[in-house]
Amino acid sequence: MPSSTSYTPTKGKGTNPFDTTSYSDDDDSHSYDSAEESNHDTTGIKLDENKEEDSPVEASWQFLGDLPYRRVSIYESVAWGHSNSPDEIPSASKAKQKQRPGLACLPSQTNIKSSHLSPAEYTQFLASTTHTIIASCPNGGPIATITVPLTSSTSIQSALNNTEIRIMSNSGQVLSKIDFPPLNGIKTKRQQRNQYSASDVLTIGFTSRCILVLILRDSLCLTYSLSGKPILPPFYILHDAAKGSGTLELMEANTYDGGVAVLSANMSCALVEILDSKEEGDDAYRIGCHIASRTVRAIDWDEEADIGEEITGDGIGIGNGGDLHPIMDSNSSTYYALITPLATATHAKKDYISYTSVSVLPRIHTQTRHPEVFLGTSNNSVIICDTSSKGGIVDVNCQERIASPIVQMKFAPNGRFLACFTQRSIMTVISTNFETKVLDFDTSDGSSDLPHNMEWCGEDSVVLHWKNLGVLMVGPYGDWLRFPYSGVQNVHLCAEMDCCRVITDKSVEILQRVPPATAAMLRIGGIEPSAMLLDASDAFQDGSPASDEAARAITKTGFLMDAIEVCINAAALELDIKMQKRLLRAASYGMHFDYKDNNARGVMGGNSKKTNIANVRPSEVALLFVEVGKKIRVLNALRDPTIGFAMTVAQYDSVEATGVIARLIAMKRPALATSLATYLQLDEAVRAYARAARAAAYVATDFGRSDSETTDAAIKILNTDVKSSLMNRGGYATVALAASKAGRNGVANLLLTLEPSFSDKVPGLTAIGLYSDAAAVAAKAKDDDLIFHVLIEFEKACIAKNRDAAQAQLSYLSTVVKKFPAEAMNLLSKYFASMHDMKHVINLRNKAQDYAVSGTIVAKRALGLPREQDRLSVLQEASRIFAQGKDNSFLKSSTDEYLELILEQERLRRAYGSDVIAKTSSVTDTIFNVLCYAAVKLREANKLLMESEKLAKKFKVPEKRLWHTKIRAFSATDQWQNMRHLAESRAKAPISYKYFALAAIKRRREVSDILWYIQKVTDGEERYDLFCESKLWKRALDEAKRLDDVRRVMHIRSVCNTPDIQQMCDNFAASQA
Repeated sequence: MPSSTSYTPTKGKGTNPFDTTSYSDDDDSHSYDSAEESNHDTTGIKLDENKEEDSPVEASWQFLGDLPYRRVSIYESVAWGHSNSPDEIPSASKAKQKQRPGLACLPSQTNIKSSHLSPAEYTQFLASTTHTIIASCPNGGPIATITVPLTSSTSIQSALNNTEIRIMSNSGQVLSKIDFPPLNGIKTKRQQRNQYSASDVLTIGFTSRCILVLILRDSLCLTYSLSGKPILPPFYILHDAAKGSGTLELMEANTYDGGVAVLSANMSCALVEILDSKEEGDDAYRIGCHIASRTVRAIDWDEEADIGEEITGDGIGIGNGGDLHPIMDSNSSTYYALITPLATATHAKKDYISYTSVSVLPRIHTQTRHPEVFLGTSNNSVIICDTSSKGGIVDVNCQERIASPIVQMKFAPNGRFLACFTQRSIMTVISTNFETKVLDFDTSDGSSDLPHNMEWCGEDSVVLHWKNLGVLMVGPYGDWLRFPYSGVQNVHLCAEMDCCRVITDKSVEILQRVPPATAAMLRIGGIEPSAMLLDASDAFQDGSPASDEAARAITKTGFLMDAIEVCINAAALELDIKMQKRLLRAASYGMHFDYKDNNARGVMGGNSKKTNIANVRPSEVALLFVEVGKKIRVLNALRDPTIGFAMTVAQYDSVEATGVIARLIAMKRPALATSLATYLQLDEAVRAYARAARAAAYVATDFGRSDSETTDAAIKILNTDVKSSLMNRGGYATVALAASKAGRNGVANLLLTLEPSFSDKVPGLTAIGLYSDAAAVAAKAKDDDLIFHVLIEFEKACIAKNRDAAQAQLSYLSTVVKKFPAEAMNLLSKYFASMHDMKHVINLRNKAQDYAVSGTIVAKRALGLPREQDRLSVLQEASRIFAQGKDNSFLKSSTDEYLELILEQERLRRAYGSDVIAKTSSVTDTIFNVLCYAAVKLREANKLLMESEKLAKKFKVPEKRLWHTKIRAFSATDQWQNMRHLAESRAKAPISYKYFALAAIKRRREVSDILWYIQKVTDGEERYDLFCESKLWKRALDEAKRLDDVRRVMHIRSVCNTPDIQQMCDNFAASQA
């Protein structure tokens, strides 16, 4: 159970906090030595056994000026790196835990031999030759450690090439281990295998999304989930490193809640933000990012390549050939990195300055809602880099407030203040707008070295740690407290929103300001209503009759409800279960008095005899009591050593219950996540997610039963407290994926048959290798995206199975044709047809023996080619494809004729000039162009006319079409002589002469020419229409009279404006009446 230790630290104001005379080593001995002697074999939370039960709570506080602080030990005697709960550790393993050197750890395959060293000697050896980098996840989350050789120790560097990252809970239980460097090296774009070693690690850190970020000295960034699986492909943060231009060395890397900022030796700086495409806010945020920003996504594991061609590995990945996507975290595909380069190198060169430190102000605290990067400069100033689309660098010119260059910077949780540590060992607290300086605190008397850690403790104090000197807490008015952590080599400070987590080789503690309301209530001699209520409750528990009088006295003041609320809220803020119960008993005791004296009969606790029981409702305080009670139970369950989630109530409210559930699942605690989701009555989607995670964990570890039994058990877990099967949409697929990864494909198949969601069922089937079934389901859903997803995944599987590109393509296309539905083949064909290389679509359609479609696609592609020679070769290929089909004779003959037409056109161009024929695929248009060109080349007109006849005969152009083409060409180019010859060439023309007349009328020829053609028309109605078209009204009237058609006569009268003609029309109409 958490407790406030009885140790009182050294404190003071305005004196040297590191003066060795200001404290005694004996004062500190019982805090660690006695606990080590009596509690070596435990990893849980321990109360101080020497603490007197009746001692006041205030006695355990330490005052930073007027502000009370408490030092709460969450986990004592932690055995870092164990893999079981405390009760499950065998005695032999417990003895081995005593020899572990705390947070430092070397992998078993290291070349360093430590068997001949005692535990103390081994610990001292590690302290002198290695350095352990510690990172902690915000809001009480897990921690990560990695032990690397000191840069000054060349011998240890050569021996310690490999190391490992351990991700552990706060109680020391290992969640995952990550080998570094990876066993198969790190594959980058420019270098097939980069040989890294443990000394190349610069820092590690967690984001607020529980993503572990590993930064190497050449700016290479690796990201991992809590389960130790990669989230994004490794990527270089700085462009210079990505281009491979020279040696690049990072000076500093600063991780923060949203990502990491890096600063190189050449003064280049860049910011990396880890975003999630599932969150709407992140996608909208990306729109306003800097124009120079670039993204790295999970899909970048594989380089884009045509289907059927071997992936060359030009992407970035870990392992063999870059095919690492199968080992990625299943929930990582939505994450992506937004990398924003900053123009800091240009600014430094222009102003002749260098940078000494870097820090990031999160976007929630900036006006632009984009992070701002703060860089300390060598001229005692700070520049602020805006990462939004506006960009820009601003120098705040704070030389008057800062006496020397800043080497460390940390922002307060509220973003209003900045703690700076300078080269002269002065810690300065200043507002983030650099207008107000709050504090200058000189630490040079104790140490001229830089602090190992500097973090905020809530919003009222700054905590600093020097190795072998302890932890120093500095208040806003120069007050300080010193906590000398002796007997430990590693101390890590983790800033939280309401406290500071202190992680050491032996324990996990919290330094926290006592909340004002709690301090007023628990202070010795407190007279607050809440303090009086607490005393009355304690008296009632002791059986004192004075408790009733004390409670009634509070009731008379009218502050009873306020006192109850203070007790309830204070219970939520406490970490000690005994104190939580004590405060909740006081609140419950006060509520009994309030209900007894409450006149509102509609409130629970009133006289039920005088009111309808259905109308009784709980009061607001009762609801608060129940809500806080639930919250306290949840937090106590999270802080249990078997879970190791050191979270306070403020952090719980910040993360929210759904965030806690997600973190528990990431920490491989799905059973507790399911229980909490049900207990808190969270949204059904959250509960379904937790149930699916629990069922997935079950099927991945249950190897003693048959597939049907395991499936039934998983279904039972999924359907617990479920009213409709639709509430488990996606759940069956999630569990099936876990079963497939565990080698239980039978279980996976049985579960996927129950999955109602197509969008989840298809990826599940592809993940277990049932690609044809997945394609059938996608086709049934009529979702092109799902079909294409199956095709792409199946292509990757074929390439991974057979590295020979030709064999992989053959297997891929054969399976798609034979086993996939027609919708999949058609979609793939459409995709292939859009590619520049047509061999894939030809191979696909030929495999399906669909030669007509294959040849048609090739022929269409030929029509779009600009070069004649290319068109000829592609059309010949189309003709060859058509020839392979039995029913494609028409398509083949059409293609062959077009090839002949192209050759004839090319011959005519060579013979008569390039202008003779425009680019066309029509025989009729070709003849038309030749006839028209006869009007240009008069000397060769007869030859051209003969050429047109040859073309018509060769391509079997119908005679009627040929005559129409000649009429159109002759009239368009005013070859009226040739027109007359054409009309006289036959006694009986194959077409009507009216077309000759219409051509003459359209070109507005003389009346005599028009009449010559009309007279050759034998049909009277056609002659009438031609006369009307040429506006020869008298002849039209005569033709109408000859036809004896009054309707046509009256039509002439209506369209003719000549009075004489109109009179003649009237006379004829009268004569017919």
